[in-house]
Amino acid sequence: VVSTQSTGNKEEDKKQQHFYSVGDKRKMTAAPGGGDGKERKKESCWFCLKSPNVEKHLVISVGSSMYLALAKGALSNDHVMIVPTNHIKCQQFLEPEQQEEVEKFKRALRTLNRTHKKATTVFFERSLSTSHMQIQSVPVARYSVSDVKDVFYTFANIHNLEVQEVPAGEEWREVVPPGSDYFIAEFENQDKLVFLCSQKVRFPLQFGREVLASEELLNMQGGSVGRNVRYQRSRRSMMLSSLGKSLLSLILSKSMIQTVIQINFYDKFHLPL
Repeated sequence: VVSTQSTGNKEEDKKQQHFYSVGDKRKMTAAPGGGDGKERKKESCWFCLKSPNVEKHLVISVGSSMYLALAKGALSNDHVMIVPTNHIKCQQFLEPEQQEEVEKFKRALRTLNRTHKKATTVFFERSLSTSHMQIQSVPVARYSVSDVKDVFYTFANIHNLEVQEVPAGEEWREVVPPGSDYFIAEFENQDKLVFLCSQKVRFPLQFGREVLASEELLNMQGGSVGRNVRYQRSRRSMMLSSLGKSLLSLILSKSMIQTVIQINFYDKFHLPL
């Protein structure tokens, strides 16, 4: 069991305060709500939209319960994240309407990557050692779903990880015991690979990045597109100009998105462009 304990160093404790104990259902279920503790987590969380710590320049679009943001340390210019606006640990705790909004973002991103990038889209999420859900979306060019799956299986064998395949249309949550941490990868055809994070084998926290950055796929070992703020602002501007209109036309269907890169949103939350 990995747990957060006091190190005796106030700065270190502050950095760790947004993590939860693995397998501690009581602490995990506290993530979506709960009094003063919830407010403290919101204030310190890097992903809660109203938090002063959120990196405003990475936000692309905002829906009723989810927002889309560029990924820091991205694997490509089109690496983005689907993130809850409020403090929710992982997909296991989403309400049905929140999950539906996630699926709408996914459908838009699949279409965008397939039509504009000629790429298959890989989504992945890790609930281990995080307190705020982040679903990563990474396009991978020129590879079939089976090719990408094979690379995930190869790396699972390298790390001695158990994996369960869940076909499209079946409920992946049924293979995750209540209170357990997991890693999930989802592919263009909506098939999923689910990895349970057990105490028997240490799950690599960068597993998703490791697989996608591998020589077999993106071929960028040890690299990322960039981390500094100036670069991220430039990348955000580039994405909005080159792909933004196409993405917005997809995700705006049926009035899904309430506010998309509009000045009134940034004024409301004090997030200047």
